[in-house]
Amino acid sequence: MSDMPIRERRRGERVIIRIPVTLYGLTKDNRHISEEAETVAISRTGALVRSRSSFKTGGVIEITNSFSKQADKFKVVWASDAQKQGCYDLGVEMLTPRDEFWGLSFPAAGSAKS
Repeated sequence: MSDMPIRERRRGERVIIRIPVTLYGLTKDNRHISEEAETVAISRTGALVRSRSSFKTGGVIEITNSFSKQADKFKVVWASDAQKQGCYDLGVEMLTPRDEFWGLSFPAAGSAKS
């Protein structure tokens, strides 16, 4: 693992925003589930999601954005071991990033801050 701070390793800026989503996939205990959840933060390539269920790290889940009704496949790249306030935190990465999925405009990749 790199000694570079996490913020510098990220591929893009994060936006702190709650977006209701539906998660479809295989939980850590091998149950197929459809569950209402919400984002905590989003980026062009992924999100931090709060879920009542824990999903398998490395597994692929489908996420539907409840506002836009768009659905796409995401890889679970990180999952908390324990619940906080009744929910697990999941770090997910879009398999095929699409700017329009979240309904927000992100700065162009590689654009410098002033």
